[in-house]
Amino acid sequence: MTTIASSVSITDERVDDIPLLIHTMTQQLGFPTLLDGLCPRHGNWLGLSLGHVMVTWLAHILSECTHTMSPVRDWANDRQHTLACLLSQELRETDLSDDRLAEVLRILGRDAVWHPLEQAVTQRTIRVYRLPQRRVRLDTTTASIHSGNGASVLFQCGHSKDPRPDLPQLKAMLATLDPLGLLLAADVVAGQRAEDGLYVPMIDRLRAVLDAQGLLYIGDCKVSALATRAHLQATHNYYLMPLAQVGTLPAEMEAWVTAAVTGQVRLTTILDTDGQTVLGEGYERSRSQEGRGPTGPIRWMERVLVVRSEAFAAAAQRGLRQCLNKAQAALEALTPPPGRGRRQFTETAPLREAVQAILTQYKVEGLLTIDLQRSIRAYGDRPARVEKCHRYAVHVQRDTPAIERLERTLGWRVYATNTLRRGLTLTQAVQAYRDEYLVERNFARLKGRLLALAPLWLTREDHAIGLTRLLTLAARVLALVEYQVRQQLANTQRTLVGLYPGQATRATDQPTTERLLLAFKPITLTILRKGNKIERHLTPLSNLQKSILKLLGYPHDLYDRLTMDFG
Repeated sequence: MTTIASSVSITDERVDDIPLLIHTMTQQLGFPTLLDGLCPRHGNWLGLSLGHVMVTWLAHILSECTHTMSPVRDWANDRQHTLACLLSQELRETDLSDDRLAEVLRILGRDAVWHPLEQAVTQRTIRVYRLPQRRVRLDTTTASIHSGNGASVLFQCGHSKDPRPDLPQLKAMLATLDPLGLLLAADVVAGQRAEDGLYVPMIDRLRAVLDAQGLLYIGDCKVSALATRAHLQATHNYYLMPLAQVGTLPAEMEAWVTAAVTGQVRLTTILDTDGQTVLGEGYERSRSQEGRGPTGPIRWMERVLVVRSEAFAAAAQRGLRQCLNKAQAALEALTPPPGRGRRQFTETAPLREAVQAILTQYKVEGLLTIDLQRSIRAYGDRPARVEKCHRYAVHVQRDTPAIERLERTLGWRVYATNTLRRGLTLTQAVQAYRDEYLVERNFARLKGRLLALAPLWLTREDHAIGLTRLLTLAARVLALVEYQVRQQLANTQRTLVGLYPGQATRATDQPTTERLLLAFKPITLTILRKGNKIERHLTPLSNLQKSILKLLGYPHDLYDRLTMDFG
């Protein structure tokens, strides 16, 4: 605040993207109403309700890119009028204290509150945005804990997807809805839990929110457990996922790939959605499956899709060549030219063991021809004698025919689905699985700079669970803003210009929410007080900012309302 004279003061409040965020969460998604309906206000609770505390904290997280509690109160105090207008209530000094924020985490950490809140938010979102219910994606990620309690049940070491596998972690499972990758449900479990048993409970929860039958569930090979597939079949739903390389599958896959590369089956060219880009080729076969559903044993016919991806094959071939190069260099280095300090093999057996170890390490057995020789130094006019397999020098040659045969088998994957061909062709199945990035984007956002789930610096399990769930609500906001803007741009065949700093003429019809929010910085509300008279002036909105509000369908005067008395 700047004081010009005893009766005049000027206060600046950074508004930025806060009105857009709070309007999305209160008017579109109904976060505060839904949470307050599940957790009525205690008689001694004064000021902002629990739902409005949560929404204000979410606005801080999304606007400031941090979920730390300590800065929230000062941030809110610097925006007293802005938040009062948006929340229709004057803020108290203690409304956003650490204790109030911790209470949000404690409440969200309770399954009895979270599950109905999650269900209500999803149902409202589907209704408000008229989202189609056809495809659901399932996947998991981990978050490392840097200050966890050693006696914790939740914070455990397990298979980590983070750079610090030595740290304890928690595991989060997410379910998303195509086509925007909207988060539908989130589960937080102990970090060492195996993933196979997590999918059926999640599917049952989703069936209470979405259509109970006829949905296509898509996931990676961890979803392909027979029990999960049987459960989906028994509940009259569909699945699509790559099969895990366990049991008899490696041998079966070898036979299926051999049939493809030797011309025993007719391959279908698989094109991308543009109808021109070649993704690969493949064929399908059917087989009978048996499993146990919720009510007992079940049998069904399953389609097995044997697919070779061009990109996957190219990457595998590059990896094979790198392994061959490294293996050849390592083999030749076993027997360097004689010289001081250079280790020389004096026995054949140790040399053979070293050769085999290198071949195994780089997985190139059968692809290189190794010739071991022992030479006897010549003296005077006597020639050196050469005896095959006994000279302690390694000569390496590549077995070109074997390498070419192996390369023809690279890039193949096997998918399983119980859909009918008329409902999902081979090409459509591959195209559907390629959209797996939709769920991966949520992981990228949750663990990226904006939401920064990982690493966590918490000691209480309920706080860790609550924070993870809170951040999934933030991820929903990001997905929905992005979806609405992209849909409107597609419907009107327009683009947005000016989202990229330093590229004033660059246009896009696929903007991210992160870019859209940055477009509202900086917007400042200046409050001028002259005695009992108050004047408010707001930074005029640019054409780009007005266009974004229009694409979202938000009131054109959403920001201008801040210049009025909130009461």
